[in-house]
Amino acid sequence: MVKVPLDDKETMKIFLGPEPLGVTSEQIMCNTGTLGIPEFGTKFTIQMVEDTKPKTFGELIKISGLSHGTDVWLGNAQELIRNEIVPFSEVIGCRDDIMVYLMNNGLKPITAFKIMEFVRKGRPSKPKDHDQWVEYENILRENGIADWYIESCHKIKYMFPKAHAAAYVTSAFRIAWYKVHMPVY
Repeated sequence: MVKVPLDDKETMKIFLGPEPLGVTSEQIMCNTGTLGIPEFGTKFTIQMVEDTKPKTFGELIKISGLSHGTDVWLGNAQELIRNEIVPFSEVIGCRDDIMVYLMNNGLKPITAFKIMEFVRKGRPSKPKDHDQWVEYENILRENGIADWYIESCHKIKYMFPKAHAAAYVTSAFRIAWYKVHMPVY
């Protein structure tokens, strides 16, 4: 059994272009080398990869979270990146990102958890939950959370868990490693 390293530099390069595969973009009609890689081979995810230019395994996990959420990428994180409001590294990708970010910005763990749960279920945009969202918004503003972050949370309808994204990416990266290093298999 081959042990596939999850930090292989050549494998990561296929997310930036097809050259590690010995082909050109024109030959495969794709700007990345991710065709046939689960999680990263659809038109939607290829565009995400082109927009974000991932260079680390952690960034691949963020892409997986973004691609499985609802109103997390389109009309949200994608616009923040394209309009240069924040870099890819700062956008919300998975539900866990919210809790960790809020705790790192001074919120108590239980408050950060409650806000994360509220956001990941898409409750900020539901009329019946308006008053609760206003309360959470005030807490976020009192703790110096940026307007773009609060607005991003407000748009989210569903968020993917990071552990699930990590499992998907681990499997996909292993397949990508074989594509780069042992294509016959």
